[in-house]
Amino acid sequence: MNIVYQRLRKGATMGIFGKSTSFLWALILIVSSTNNSRVFGQLIIEVTNALDNGSLDLTVACPNIDGKSYLLHPGGFHEWINNGAVTESGGPPFLCSFQWKGASHMFNMYVPSRDNDCEECHWYAKETGPCRVYNRPNKPTICSNWD
Repeated sequence: MNIVYQRLRKGATMGIFGKSTSFLWALILIVSSTNNSRVFGQLIIEVTNALDNGSLDLTVACPNIDGKSYLLHPGGFHEWINNGAVTESGGPPFLCSFQWKGASHMFNMYVPSRDNDCEECHWYAKETGPCRVYNRPNKPTICSNWD
C-alpha cells in the first residue's frame, strides 16, 4: 500500500511537466480527432404525435436506426437510444420520415450544430413542422420547417 501511495505521490509531484503531460496530450488528441461531437454518453430522441387536429395517426420511420416504422396515435410517442454507433449506410442516424393522411415529410431529428446541447431531444410532430422542447427559460420550444 505504501509503495502505491509513493508512486502516485511521486507522479503527482511531477506536475504538468512530467508524465501526466503525455497523458493529457493523448486525451486531447483523442477528443479532437473524433468527428462526433458526442464523445461520451448516449443520445435519446423522442417524437410525439402532436398533429394539430388531434385525430390523425402518424407513422414515423428512421431507416438508419432500425429499419422499422412506428404508428403513433394522437399523443403517442416513441423514443430511440443511440450510443454513438455509426449507421450501416453511413447516413445521418436520425433522418426520419413522417407520414399521415395526405402528407409525407422528412426531418433530421439530430444535427450536431443545432442540437449539441441535447442529450434527450424531445420533438413534437405538428402539421406545420417539428418542434423541439428546450430546457431553457427564455426558449421553451423551437419549431422548424419540414425538410
